Amino acid sequence: MALTSSGALATALGLKIFLASWPAHASGRLPVRPSSQALASHRACVEALERQYAEDKRRIVEKTVDADGSSQETSLETSGIEWKGTDNVRYQATVWYHHGRVRTDLGQIETSHSFETRLRECKGATLHTSGETGYTLSTFEPWRKSAP
Repeated sequence: MALTSSGALATALGLKIFLASWPAHASGRLPVRPSSQALASHRACVEALERQYAEDKRRIVEKTVDADGSSQETSLETSGIEWKGTDNVRYQATVWYHHGRVRTDLGQIETSHSFETRLRECKGATLHTSGETGYTLSTFEPWRKSAP
């Protein structure tokens, strides 16, 4: 039996359903495995949240642009530490990483965006952590070539 088209070949190989469902993604997300950690006390748990919040703030890097037009920036999205009751405290934050590069073929700057989101929650003396990592579609802006 001669197979004359790629569709027939895919069907013969049992790949037609697989090929038809192959999506094109503009973004992606991967969950972080949830975890729980028993701490000495509720206060110790809250202190762990405070340390993480301070560490996340230190990760912030204002946008810098190199001589070749490439750029880097790290930003933080959070409402800080939130008290949801006497024994329930949470800290949710998203750290964004932005990396730009000049696309001379397009005459634009392409910036890629990736992120890490974490929810840390103290329920009594237990710290529960969950979250996700991912990326979004690149953005573009006009490139103004600087004079030599």
